[in-house]
Amino acid sequence: MVSCFFLTSCRYEEPAITHITNPDFFTTWVFTEEEAVCSQGSTYPSGSQEEHIELKTLINSSYEYTVNGELVQKGTFIALSEKITFSPPIFPNSIDINSTYVLTGPNLVITTTELLNSGSTETCTVKRKYSRKR
Repeated sequence: MVSCFFLTSCRYEEPAITHITNPDFFTTWVFTEEEAVCSQGSTYPSGSQEEHIELKTLINSSYEYTVNGELVQKGTFIALSEKITFSPPIFPNSIDINSTYVLTGPNLVITTTELLNSGSTETCTVKRKYSRKR
């Protein structure tokens, strides 16, 4: 979109993305790694390495979240620009309903701000990386 003011200056603005249009987003994602940095230096309690976690994102803006082949949760998601909101939330200690996401080739990285644990006031920035299922 181009905005002009009094015909003396114009600027180009990218239109906001209101939904995901990249067909590569709609697939089954397999959890591969997690990185966390906590505000007071604590160690974030990451999930078990033996767990096989999949996030399936469907074209109708719904998702399925499975652990070791068992459906744990399903719901809907909304993606606006770089923000994604899962309803119900996938990450229970998240303090913001919005997560950020980056889709880079075969990888999806979702970043959230979460409490260290359910009774804590310490926050952690958690990045979870998923790879496209082969």
